[in-house]
Amino acid sequence: MTNFSDLTNNNNNLNVPNTTLIDTVHVERGIIPANLCDFIVQDVEKREWKPHTWYNNQTDTMGSEPTKELDVQPATPELQQLLTPIIIQAGAAYNQKFAWLKTERTLQIMQKFTGVRFNRYQPGQIMRQHHDHIHSIFDGKEKGIPVLSFILNFNDDYEGADLFFWDNTTFKLGKGDIIMWPSNFLYPHGVTEAISGKIFWCDLGLVINQDLHFHLKMPQSLFY
Repeated sequence: MTNFSDLTNNNNNLNVPNTTLIDTVHVERGIIPANLCDFIVQDVEKREWKPHTWYNNQTDTMGSEPTKELDVQPATPELQQLLTPIIIQAGAAYNQKFAWLKTERTLQIMQKFTGVRFNRYQPGQIMRQHHDHIHSIFDGKEKGIPVLSFILNFNDDYEGADLFFWDNTTFKLGKGDIIMWPSNFLYPHGVTEAISGKIFWCDLGLVINQDLHFHLKMPQSLFY
């Protein structure tokens, strides 16, 4: 299992002044084995999907948009366990590329990650543009800040449903790819309309716990 304390080679580190926002959107291509992707798609299709909901912080309520809302479901513990070492491996690659590796207090970007949620896009469905400011991952006992967003892609037999940032910067994900970017207001993103086929993704967030600055081993997961 990968942990961030193993990261010592910083020859390709991009934590430098001229790094741009788009540079920090990073894709690990084909990191999820194809047979695992197929197994996950078959498994989640047997389970119940519900419309995606948005949190309204002014009214403290959750609700779906009336049209084009994607479908979601939480991961089972079994699927979470299968994906955990791959998520850690991808997070370690991001940390290697973007953490400031020259001082002890800045060696590690993240400490823990949230439970996985599966997303399904069918023709006509989208993800509206938003920021990843997710308050619900902190319950008062668990403290920290969201630092990194992940999307895992499990199939490629579809059209449309491209991840986009800002106005027209799009990413076409291949089967087994994981894309990561910082979880803050500088990265407004959404998903274009699905045209054909079904698209199976999952997303999660990585957080840093403010009390754990010197714990450099990545724990397996948090189930919120």
